[in-house]
Amino acid sequence: MVKTSAAAGAGIWVAPSVFTFDRAAAAVGSCGTKPVQVDFSRWAGGILPSSFASDDASVNITMSIDDSDGVQDNNWAMRVFNGTLNSRDNPVVTGMRRANNGEGVGITFTFDQPVRLSFHLVDVDAAGSGWEDKVEVLGRLSPSATNINPDSMTTGSANTQISPNTVRGDSPSGSSNSNVEVDFQTPIDTLIIRHYDDTNRTGFQWIGIHDFHWC
Repeated sequence: MVKTSAAAGAGIWVAPSVFTFDRAAAAVGSCGTKPVQVDFSRWAGGILPSSFASDDASVNITMSIDDSDGVQDNNWAMRVFNGTLNSRDNPVVTGMRRANNGEGVGITFTFDQPVRLSFHLVDVDAAGSGWEDKVEVLGRLSPSATNINPDSMTTGSANTQISPNTVRGDSPSGSSNSNVEVDFQTPIDTLIIRHYDDTNRTGFQWIGIHDFHWC
């Protein structure tokens, strides 16, 4: 596993550092260990609704999808995986087909109050002539439209962080090696995830989004 990070406000690139453990739990930061606030297994086997609340009903969340490139796979349009995918139980899966280089799907989550959010991206990888995932993650805090980069993105051996807010799949993986932990220590009330194809391979590709943690 390789950990890379970037300072959100200053736009400072920080060189990768190697660490030796796999953080399956929530990130630890200035507010301590972040508990699970949205367990997506509530909707296992079904579609994530466009509006839902945190598990304790304290925060309301809306979700919207941008498929302006027309590449989203209808069966895997924010469907909650019924089972374990790459060592994560019941992630929300967004998939696409026939995406050319630079085409993709955008998902926006809007929270009705600021949160210091952490979550996992699942199955960010690449394979032969089939696909190459590229995922951009941004936050915002109203009323400003300024983008906020994650404070850290912890990658696995099947993917690489290529900018302060973007990871790319490099090799195929059916394990946690293709997962990425994303952590915002800076409060945000909008989360934007953009899943692109980084080639012209045009095969079927998907990524998962696993459980929201915040404090």
